[in-house]
Amino acid sequence: MIVIPFKPINPKSRLSDVLSEEERKKFAELMLIDVVNALKAHDSEIKVISTSRLDLNLEVEFVEDQRELDECINSELKEVPKAIVMSDLPLLNSETFERFLSSEGDIVIAPGRKGGTNMLLVRRKGFRVSYHYCSFLKHIDIARNLGFNFRVFDSFYSSIDIDDESDLLELMIHGEGKLSKTYLEKLGFRIKFDKIPTLIRV
Repeated sequence: MIVIPFKPINPKSRLSDVLSEEERKKFAELMLIDVVNALKAHDSEIKVISTSRLDLNLEVEFVEDQRELDECINSELKEVPKAIVMSDLPLLNSETFERFLSSEGDIVIAPGRKGGTNMLLVRRKGFRVSYHYCSFLKHIDIARNLGFNFRVFDSFYSSIDIDDESDLLELMIHGEGKLSKTYLEKLGFRIKFDKIPTLIRV
Protein backbone atom coordinates (compact mmCIF):
# COMPACT_ATOMS: atom_id res chain seq x y z
CA MET A 1 0.00 0.00 0.00
CA ILE A 2 1.01 3.61 -0.66
CA VAL A 3 0.20 6.21 2.00
CA ILE A 4 0.14 9.95 1.26
CA PRO A 5 -0.14 12.29 4.26
CA PHE A 6 -1.87 15.59 3.54
CA LYS A 7 -2.58 18.81 5.43
CA PRO A 8 -5.37 20.83 3.77
CA ILE A 9 -5.69 23.63 6.36
CA ASN A 10 -3.26 26.56 5.93
CA PRO A 11 -0.79 24.48 3.89
CA LYS A 12 2.63 25.64 2.72
CA SER A 13 2.83 28.62 5.07
CA ARG A 14 6.36 29.41 3.88
CA LEU A 15 4.83 30.43 0.54
CA SER A 16 2.65 33.07 2.19
CA ASP A 17 4.81 35.88 0.77
CA VAL A 18 3.90 34.92 -2.80
CA LEU A 19 0.56 33.06 -2.46
CA SER A 20 -2.56 33.90 -0.50
CA GLU A 21 -3.99 31.31 1.88
CA GLU A 22 -6.69 30.36 -0.65
CA GLU A 23 -4.10 30.09 -3.42
CA ARG A 24 -1.89 27.92 -1.22
CA LYS A 25 -4.85 25.66 -0.44
CA LYS A 26 -5.65 25.17 -4.13
CA PHE A 27 -1.98 24.73 -5.01
CA ALA A 28 -1.50 22.07 -2.32
CA GLU A 29 -4.56 20.18 -3.59
CA LEU A 30 -3.26 20.23 -7.16
CA MET A 31 0.15 18.96 -6.06
CA LEU A 32 -1.63 16.13 -4.26
CA ILE A 33 -3.51 15.30 -7.45
CA ASP A 34 -0.24 15.35 -9.42
CA VAL A 35 1.27 12.89 -6.95
CA VAL A 36 -1.77 10.59 -7.00
CA ASN A 37 -1.77 10.62 -10.80
CA ALA A 38 1.89 9.57 -10.83
CA LEU A 39 1.18 6.66 -8.48
CA LYS A 40 -1.99 5.37 -10.12
CA ALA A 41 0.00 3.63 -12.85
CA HIS A 42 1.09 1.05 -10.26
CA ASP A 43 -0.91 -1.90 -9.05
CA SER A 44 -0.98 -0.73 -5.44
CA GLU A 45 -3.67 0.57 -3.14
CA ILE A 46 -3.36 4.29 -2.43
CA LYS A 47 -4.52 5.86 0.82
CA VAL A 48 -4.61 9.61 1.43
CA ILE A 49 -4.50 10.46 5.13
CA SER A 50 -5.68 14.01 5.72
CA THR A 51 -5.68 16.02 8.95
CA SER A 52 -9.17 17.31 8.06
CA ARG A 53 -11.97 16.78 5.57
CA LEU A 54 -10.96 16.91 1.92
CA ASP A 55 -13.45 17.75 -0.83
CA LEU A 56 -11.60 16.15 -3.71
CA ASN A 57 -12.61 13.20 -5.85
CA LEU A 58 -9.28 11.38 -5.99
CA GLU A 59 -10.72 7.88 -6.57
CA VAL A 60 -8.46 6.49 -3.85
CA GLU A 61 -9.04 5.54 -0.22
CA PHE A 62 -9.40 8.55 2.08
CA VAL A 63 -8.94 8.62 5.84
CA GLU A 64 -9.21 11.60 8.18
CA ASP A 65 -6.64 11.47 10.99
CA GLN A 66 -5.79 14.45 13.18
CA ARG A 67 -2.80 12.85 14.92
CA GLU A 68 0.71 14.22 14.48
CA LEU A 69 2.53 12.96 11.39
CA ASP A 70 4.93 10.61 13.20
CA GLU A 71 2.20 8.99 15.28
CA CYS A 72 -0.03 8.55 12.26
CA ILE A 73 2.64 7.00 10.02
CA ASN A 74 4.06 4.76 12.74
CA SER A 75 0.55 3.38 13.19
CA GLU A 76 0.45 2.64 9.45
CA LEU A 77 3.80 0.84 9.63
CA LYS A 78 2.38 -1.88 11.84
CA GLU A 79 1.68 -3.58 8.52
CA VAL A 80 4.37 -3.76 5.84
CA PRO A 81 5.44 -3.44 3.09
CA LYS A 82 4.28 0.14 2.83
CA ALA A 83 5.42 3.21 0.93
CA ILE A 84 5.05 6.69 2.39
CA VAL A 85 5.00 9.44 -0.24
CA MET A 86 4.76 13.14 0.59
CA SER A 87 2.01 15.12 -1.13
CA ASP A 88 4.23 18.01 -2.28
CA LEU A 89 6.29 16.19 -4.92
CA PRO A 90 4.66 17.47 -8.13
CA LEU A 91 7.60 16.45 -10.36
CA LEU A 92 7.25 12.79 -9.35
CA ASN A 93 6.39 10.53 -12.29
CA SER A 94 5.42 6.89 -12.65
CA GLU A 95 8.83 5.85 -14.04
CA THR A 96 10.67 7.33 -11.06
CA PHE A 97 8.28 5.71 -8.63
CA GLU A 98 8.66 2.34 -10.37
CA ARG A 99 12.43 2.54 -9.87
CA PHE A 100 11.86 3.45 -6.24
CA LEU A 101 9.63 0.42 -5.66
CA SER A 102 12.18 -1.81 -7.40
CA SER A 103 15.06 -0.70 -5.15
CA GLU A 104 16.37 -3.36 -2.80
CA GLY A 105 16.55 -3.00 0.96
CA ASP A 106 14.51 -3.35 4.13
CA ILE A 107 14.23 0.43 4.02
CA VAL A 108 14.45 2.63 0.93
CA ILE A 109 14.78 6.36 1.55
CA ALA A 110 14.29 9.06 -1.08
CA PRO A 111 15.76 12.28 0.35
CA GLY A 112 14.66 15.82 -0.34
CA ARG A 113 17.19 18.48 -1.32
CA LYS A 114 17.12 20.04 2.14
CA GLY A 115 17.46 16.92 4.26
CA GLY A 116 13.88 15.74 4.49
CA THR A 117 12.43 12.34 3.60
CA ASN A 118 10.26 12.65 0.51
CA MET A 119 9.53 8.95 0.02
CA LEU A 120 10.05 6.00 2.31
CA LEU A 121 9.62 2.31 1.54
CA VAL A 122 9.44 0.03 4.58
CA ARG A 123 9.54 -3.72 4.03
CA ARG A 124 10.33 -4.88 7.57
CA LYS A 125 8.37 -4.44 10.79
CA GLY A 126 9.86 -2.47 13.64
CA PHE A 127 10.86 0.71 11.82
CA ARG A 128 9.49 3.95 13.26
CA VAL A 129 9.63 7.29 11.48
CA SER A 130 10.85 10.63 12.83
CA TYR A 131 9.97 13.36 10.39
CA HIS A 132 11.10 17.01 10.45
CA TYR A 133 14.54 18.41 11.31
CA CYS A 134 16.67 16.57 8.72
CA SER A 135 14.64 13.37 8.87
CA PHE A 136 16.74 11.79 6.10
CA LEU A 137 19.73 11.41 8.41
CA LYS A 138 17.51 10.38 11.32
CA HIS A 139 15.91 7.63 9.26
CA ILE A 140 19.31 6.31 8.22
CA ASP A 141 20.35 6.19 11.90
CA ILE A 142 17.11 4.44 12.86
CA ALA A 143 17.65 1.78 10.17
CA ARG A 144 21.26 1.25 11.25
CA ASN A 145 20.38 0.97 14.93
CA LEU A 146 17.77 -1.66 14.08
CA GLY A 147 20.25 -3.59 11.96
CA PHE A 148 18.08 -3.11 8.86
CA ASN A 149 19.73 -2.81 5.48
CA PHE A 150 18.78 0.36 3.67
CA ARG A 151 19.14 1.99 0.29
CA VAL A 152 19.25 5.70 -0.53
CA PHE A 153 17.19 6.37 -3.65
CA ASP A 154 18.73 9.08 -5.84
CA SER A 155 16.34 10.95 -8.10
CA PHE A 156 16.00 14.60 -9.03
CA TYR A 157 12.25 14.26 -9.63
CA SER A 158 11.55 12.86 -6.18
CA SER A 159 13.95 15.26 -4.44
CA ILE A 160 11.96 18.41 -5.24
CA ASP A 161 9.45 19.05 -2.48
CA ILE A 162 7.73 22.41 -2.63
CA ASP A 163 8.30 24.48 0.49
CA ASP A 164 9.51 27.93 -0.51
CA GLU A 165 9.72 30.25 -3.50
CA SER A 166 12.94 28.73 -4.87
CA ASP A 167 11.15 25.37 -5.13
CA LEU A 168 8.43 26.96 -7.27
CA LEU A 169 11.08 27.82 -9.85
CA GLU A 170 12.02 24.13 -10.16
CA LEU A 171 8.35 23.27 -10.76
CA MET A 172 8.02 25.97 -13.41
CA ILE A 173 11.15 24.74 -15.21
CA HIS A 174 10.58 20.97 -15.03
CA GLY A 175 6.84 20.51 -14.44
CA GLU A 176 5.49 20.34 -17.98
CA GLY A 177 1.99 18.82 -17.97
CA LYS A 178 1.57 19.05 -14.19
CA LEU A 179 -1.65 20.59 -12.87
CA SER A 180 0.24 22.50 -10.20
CA LYS A 181 2.47 24.20 -12.78
CA THR A 182 -0.54 25.13 -14.91
CA TYR A 183 -2.13 26.72 -11.84
CA LEU A 184 0.97 28.83 -11.14
CA GLU A 185 0.93 29.99 -14.76
CA LYS A 186 -2.74 31.00 -14.41
CA LEU A 187 -1.78 33.01 -11.35
CA GLY A 188 0.74 34.93 -13.45
CA PHE A 189 4.00 33.24 -12.50
CA ARG A 190 6.68 33.36 -15.17
CA ILE A 191 10.36 32.50 -15.46
CA LYS A 192 12.58 35.53 -15.96
CA PHE A 193 15.61 34.46 -17.95
CA ASP A 194 18.67 36.41 -16.90
CA LYS A 195 22.12 35.19 -15.92
CA ILE A 196 20.30 33.11 -13.34
CA PRO A 197 16.65 32.15 -14.01
CA THR A 198 14.30 33.70 -11.44
CA LEU A 199 10.58 33.49 -10.80
CA ILE A 200 8.32 36.51 -11.17
CA ARG A 201 4.57 37.08 -10.85
CA VAL A 202 3.01 39.40 -13.39
